[in-house]
Amino acid sequence: MTARITVRGREAEIIADVDVCVAGGGPAGLGAALAAARQGARVCLLERYGFLGGNFTAASVGTVCGLYVNEGGTFDYVTRGIAQEVADALQSAGSAFGPIPFKETAVLLYVPWAAKRLFDHLVSEQERLTLFLHALVSDVVVAVDSEGDSTLEAVVVATKRGPQAVRARAFVDATGDADLLAFADAPTTIGGPGERQIASMQFVMEHVDVAGVMDAGGLETLASVIAEHGSHLSRDSGAVLPTFRPGEVIGAMTRVRGPDGEALDTTDLAQVTYGELEGRRLAEEAATFLVEHMPGFAEAFLADTAPVLGVRETRRAVGEYVLTGSDVAEQARFDDAIAAGAWPQEYHVRGRSTEYHFLPPGGYYQVPLRSLRPLRLRNVWVAGRCVSADHHALASLRVMGPSMALGQAAGTAAVLMACCDRDDAEGVRASLVEQGAYLG
Repeated sequence: MTARITVRGREAEIIADVDVCVAGGGPAGLGAALAAARQGARVCLLERYGFLGGNFTAASVGTVCGLYVNEGGTFDYVTRGIAQEVADALQSAGSAFGPIPFKETAVLLYVPWAAKRLFDHLVSEQERLTLFLHALVSDVVVAVDSEGDSTLEAVVVATKRGPQAVRARAFVDATGDADLLAFADAPTTIGGPGERQIASMQFVMEHVDVAGVMDAGGLETLASVIAEHGSHLSRDSGAVLPTFRPGEVIGAMTRVRGPDGEALDTTDLAQVTYGELEGRRLAEEAATFLVEHMPGFAEAFLADTAPVLGVRETRRAVGEYVLTGSDVAEQARFDDAIAAGAWPQEYHVRGRSTEYHFLPPGGYYQVPLRSLRPLRLRNVWVAGRCVSADHHALASLRVMGPSMALGQAAGTAAVLMACCDRDDAEGVRASLVEQGAYLG
């Protein structure tokens, strides 16, 4: 039996009282907060790190996946609105390049530092948006009716001054781990062994002869070098992603498991601590391998690892509709669609290999608003990787392009509830179309 101790109750100072509170400043939270503020709502955005972006910046992913649909050899945006705005802004600044063909789809290469500053600017431009960094969600305040349904009244964050709270009329859970739902005792789920994606640790190398890497065959050569010399590595494939800054690449070559060989549950303090240490060890191992075996890396060195693990899947909502892998594969359509996706089902689950299940050229699926509505929480929406989706749907939906689109939809729905007392899919859809989003 786990030992327990009683923690004294404490009052929390209300540091903001707004229309919409967005918890989590990653791709989904940014989409939600910007959409809500631009529609005139008073918004508070809470982020646990000292900067915005989530996996975009903290995990230094290096590629934005899920922006494009394959139109038979050419690529067009399938996630428009704020997702396209971010992509276009980075490209205009010379800090992103795409679409870059990748297998049967395409990605956007980008500089994480540039994304970090772009997000600073986008948020700072919104006069009705209050940002709190270093604000880790630690609890919620709920009111429960006689039928067991809850209304969220406030989010509590842990700070150096003790617990502080943000009160709002509507909320978006974009924490990645469904933290608001968990603290509110709303239904959530998390996959067991073999049903949860494995995390990665990205790393940065400097003084790389990038032209030499490309002349030697790029990713094809990397795959053959790993096959010949890299049986000890955690992953049998991967990529070295040029940032287009001289001599700099991001390494995507690790698969970080727990000590039992299974996917980490990064909501568990002990497991995530192990994962961060193990991730840095694996990154160092991969960087050493590149210097020893990969053309163009003879004079290179490991400059740093990403600030945190790149987490693909943990706890997620159980909503009014659970999007399924069959919905993705069969290109499902919904009357209450609020976003579209075309990224393949990408699995980092078993062994050292990555498995892809692609949609046909031009193929995409829709995401219904019902998958953003958690059960038993009347004024909360979810966005990003903690949406209501099964493991196989999340294999496609979790990436950053769709996450921004889902965030924009969740922020729009939250505004309509907070400011207009509207709770209908048609109102959300109409507003998203006005904002330039693509619904399919």
